[in-house]
Amino acid sequence: MLLIPVSKGPKYTTSSVKTIIGQDHLGIRNVGILIADYLQSGVTSITPRARYWSFFAWVLYDFIQNVPEEKTIKNFKSFLKKQEWYFILANYAEALERGAITHDVIGIQKAIEEWRKPQDAFEQKSNYVQDSFGGYGTYRNVMKILGITKIGEEAKGVHIDRLTPVGKMLAEAFEQTIKHTAYYRDNRLEDTPVPRGVLLDFGRVAALDRLKDPNSKDYPIVSNIFMPEEPRNSRQILRKQSLLYYMHIIHQSRGSKITFSYLQDMMLDGLYDNQTTVPSHLQNVAKGWEIYQVRQLFTYSLDTMWSYLLHQMSKKVVSMSELIAAVVEELENNRHDLSEDIKSLNESIPLNQDFRKATFGKLRKKEINAENHIWQPMLMMLYVYNRLLNRDDFDTSHQELLKLGGRDDISFTIWMDFVQSYRDKPLKEFLSYILRFYILEQHQKVALNKMITTGNETYHFVENDGKLYFLSDDQPSFNVFRVMQGLSILVDLGMVEAEKGVYQVTAAGRVKLDEKN
Repeated sequence: MLLIPVSKGPKYTTSSVKTIIGQDHLGIRNVGILIADYLQSGVTSITPRARYWSFFAWVLYDFIQNVPEEKTIKNFKSFLKKQEWYFILANYAEALERGAITHDVIGIQKAIEEWRKPQDAFEQKSNYVQDSFGGYGTYRNVMKILGITKIGEEAKGVHIDRLTPVGKMLAEAFEQTIKHTAYYRDNRLEDTPVPRGVLLDFGRVAALDRLKDPNSKDYPIVSNIFMPEEPRNSRQILRKQSLLYYMHIIHQSRGSKITFSYLQDMMLDGLYDNQTTVPSHLQNVAKGWEIYQVRQLFTYSLDTMWSYLLHQMSKKVVSMSELIAAVVEELENNRHDLSEDIKSLNESIPLNQDFRKATFGKLRKKEINAENHIWQPMLMMLYVYNRLLNRDDFDTSHQELLKLGGRDDISFTIWMDFVQSYRDKPLKEFLSYILRFYILEQHQKVALNKMITTGNETYHFVENDGKLYFLSDDQPSFNVFRVMQGLSILVDLGMVEAEKGVYQVTAAGRVKLDEKN
């Protein structure tokens, strides 16, 4: 049993707590998720394939129109899992025929295992994923965000999701694409095994990779969802502009390999340092993604400090004050003058890519010490402050992004105000405040909130009688980079081609890039 932090209680020597669940144990990464949601709504870190929207819309449509059973959640889940299981097998069969690798197909490992068995036909399976809604559980919320489905009306007895007019149109278009297949005619409503050849034939028209085929009647609708010719609201505008911005970066890359690091550098410095020319109609979204990337640097830096404090706790039971004093002493022994005021240090921090990369490289070193895991992250956080200070090129929407998270999740606005208030104070006070309130007490607050709201035990240390007792370590990490999922959508739409990490904008993509809206 995990004991929550109290002033008195048993002293820990060993821990028998449950495995810690979840991530973001300082509660600060969610701000990056919110920024990404704003800039690229409907494309998340787990929804990278465009045709899933067509497929799941069709399954819902087919269930409503053609399945005689009562339209209950239970019956829908059963029908859904049957259709998805054979869809997964069809995807694998189609890719295997082309000698390609199937990627981002939910439940694919179970399908590969089954396909390799010496059998001519395949029974229905429902255990390919744990979620009772199958892959629909992953895409369900974003389908609502994109206006394809809406929640059922429980008061009227409608328990399943409903299709919007656009969703119905999408489902019917997918149905028209697959209607000639033997699977559609003979197998989808039956409970008999489906032959291997039937699944391959189904995959040739229905597979995720076949969306951009000329005969895919759902393609124009899916394309207009992600790249609307006339966006109707801010979500559609920003989503389209984000995808166009990715294509612009690729087009400017001239065949460079598109890695996380490359995209991060371009989003951080491409527009800011005039390393690339960003069209005027994409500059608003480009600055939004710059803020997102700066947030990544900020949270990674705090996470690095957090991991160092945990490491120190694992070696010795100490109080907060003793732990902070030990960090200060180690830095002073390493010839850092912590009596210097923040203003003086801040003025010495250059706003160039070389400084950022060198600093980030040091705080990622495996050798654990206060120099690399406290001092360098603090420099990076001050770099963030300087980077965002007095940005007269930011409009109201960018200022709102800086406010996201408020005090609880340490928004950029809170951080900027804090640094400003400490400008004339010594580094020792500044750093001590960060370690105590932005890390140690922040974790206690977040862990207690998670225990109360979810029942998850996420404490990495407990405090008893003023002493900190280590439970588990933690490592810094970035939010999942949704840009890669956006690129996957663009590949599915045939606007970008990818081979071994090298992306190229296609002729269809260049047409979109030439648009000015």
